[in-house]
Amino acid sequence: MSTPLRAPPVAGPPRPQFLADASNEKLWDVVVALSGELSATRGRLDALERILTAQGALPAGGVEAWEPSTVAGVERVHELQDYTRRVFGTLGQD
Repeated sequence: MSTPLRAPPVAGPPRPQFLADASNEKLWDVVVALSGELSATRGRLDALERILTAQGALPAGGVEAWEPSTVAGVERVHELQDYTRRVFGTLGQD
């Protein structure tokens, strides 16, 4: 199992704390991480679907109709586990 990545220490003022409780602050970190991941993914996915549809390589509604093979399903589960560790890893840090 990999160790969660931590940002290297930098000179300057301490990181601001927006919430009184450290646990809530960690949850806020999760929300921000999820928002960043989702925003980037949605933008890339939209671009990819538009390009493929415009080129005729993907019929409209093709993504919604797709069902993964067994191999693709297993790969997707592993990718989801990695993603979950990246996003929620901060909750295990003290």
